[in-house]
Amino acid sequence: MSSLRVDRVSIDSFGIEPALLGDRLGIKLTGTGDMAAAMPLGSYCREIQNEVRRLSLAAVEFDIRALYFLNSSCLKAFISFIAGVAAQGPKCEIRFVTDARLGWQRRSLAALERMSPGLVSIHEK
Repeated sequence: MSSLRVDRVSIDSFGIEPALLGDRLGIKLTGTGDMAAAMPLGSYCREIQNEVRRLSLAAVEFDIRALYFLNSSCLKAFISFIAGVAAQGPKCEIRFVTDARLGWQRRSLAALERMSPGLVSIHEK
């Protein structure tokens, strides 16, 4: 398997940390998913979509437990990513890991799970 071609991102109040684990990509999001984070997240999701295809990844897991806010523009970045991955052909599972103590996380992502059942899942920890 080739190495990952995306790097970590760190801006004032938002961070993205990728980790390639075999045929799975883990992405930890931290901080605040506000307007300042929307453009970097959108660009990153497009890059990850290319990595899914290039590396034939079986799963991408977004760990958002350390994310304390997520606006609609960031949700749109996830929607575009999910639609792009779904259109690529071979199935790649997309998982979101949420903090059970932060109920807004599951509620905010529930529409993504309903939009693509069988492709998107939410796991609370």
